This record gives sequence, structure tokens and C-alpha cells, in this order.
Amino acid sequence: MAKAIVPPPTLRKWRQTHRENVGAFRVLDVVRIELEDGAGHARGDAFTLRCNDWCNVVAVTPDDHVVLVWQYRFGTDSFSLEIPGGVIDRGEAPEVAARRELCEETGYEAESIEPLLVIEPNPAIQNNRCFTFVARGARPTAPTGFDPQEELETALLPVARIADLLDSGQITHALVQGALEAYVRKNAEDAREKLLFELEANQRRKVLELARRLRPGLTLEDVLNPHDFPELDDRDWQYEDGILTGIESVMAAFRALRRESEPPP
Repeated sequence: MAKAIVPPPTLRKWRQTHRENVGAFRVLDVVRIELEDGAGHARGDAFTLRCNDWCNVVAVTPDDHVVLVWQYRFGTDSFSLEIPGGVIDRGEAPEVAARRELCEETGYEAESIEPLLVIEPNPAIQNNRCFTFVARGARPTAPTGFDPQEELETALLPVARIADLLDSGQITHALVQGALEAYVRKNAEDAREKLLFELEANQRRKVLELARRLRPGLTLEDVLNPHDFPELDDRDWQYEDGILTGIESVMAAFRALRRESEPPP
């Protein structure tokens, strides 16, 4: 479960006192429910849609392009620009379904796949979840396998332009918008962490090189104890060492924030 940022409600949960299937269709069931609030008062009927869980995939190629698909959607009677995805079969693991949908819709297969987020598409009337994954090292390796009511066209976009695509309004599918927004945010966090690692490594080298000019043969372990070496009582060296300490403090704070934002195992 995700870590709570906002305190939970003080409201008492409602009860569904009766359920009745009133319609069964290929991709959903319609269920009539009778409701009772937390105080035990009847609140009338409501209708919900029972659906399988869904998945979608932010697939990234080795040269940093995201794999998109154009697809005709008969709900809006228009083409929709999306990421690959679909229905998770009963008993199928979400990750397995994500790999399958990616291959069926685009012919791409990925070297690795990792979870990005899990959301509820429409909790007002639906019971299901949508699992989003990031697939890395995606390459076209197989023929597509469209369902009878599918016809898709693949499009590639540089990862660096995803934010531009989102701002353009060309993505109109809510689940796709959310997935790409999450990917851009996560990708930015990873880029910041990578930059901090590079800054730390460069500054560590600079501190060691300056220390060895003052006293040849010093090691990284030596400069961790500068009071043991009078030569390091040098203003320029202490300045550069202070910058390194600052970078290390920022990295420690960044890692702590990342740990706090991660859901518990």
C-alpha cells in the first residue's frame, strides 16, 4: 500500500447489502447494488461495472524513443494516440500481460520491465485497476497480433519530447496521460540522481588530485582524516573538500526523500 500523505477520512465506510448481476457483456458485467451508509441508513441503488484489471506499457527503445500507437476507438469514434496496453486475462500476472500486449500491439519485446504505478481507472463505477509498467530495451522482434476489433499503427517519439507531447493536448486518453506524466516525473528524479552521482565523483577526484599535489601518495581513505596530514591545512583544499561535503549532504537528503516516498514492502 502507498504511504499516506493525507490523513485517512473519519467517515464510516458504506456497505453493499445486496448485489445482483443485471447484464453480462464481453468485457464487463453490469451489477446493481443496494447501499447502506455508515450509520445504517439505506441509500438506494447504484450500478457498477465489473471489469478485468488492465495494463499499459511505457516502452523505451535503446536509443531513447518511446513506443506509441495510433488506434481507432469506437467509444469516441476517433483515432487516439496511446501507449500499448490492454486487458489482463483472468489468472494472468500483470507483468506477463504487459509484455504480451506490447508484443501483440507493436511487435516490440523488451529486455526488462518494471512497475511504474497502479491506479483505479474510474472508482465511481468500476472495480478494476490499471497496472502501468516501464519496459526498457524495447526492440521490434515479432509480428503483431491484433484482436479482431483492433487495428494499430506504431509511432516513435524521443523520450525528451514526451513533455512537449503532453502539453500539446494530443494525448486525450486519461490513463495514457497519467502514465506518461508519472514516467516523466520518475525519469526526472532518476536524471537528478545520476547528475548528483556524477558531481560527487568529479568533485571527489578533484579533492584527491589537489591533496596529492600537497602531499604525493595520499589515498581517498587518507583524505577522510585530513587532521592526520598537516599539508591538508590548506585553504584551497579545504574549500574543495567543503564542496564535496555539501554534495554528499544533498545526496543523503535526496536518498532519504526517495525512501520516504517509496511504498513499504
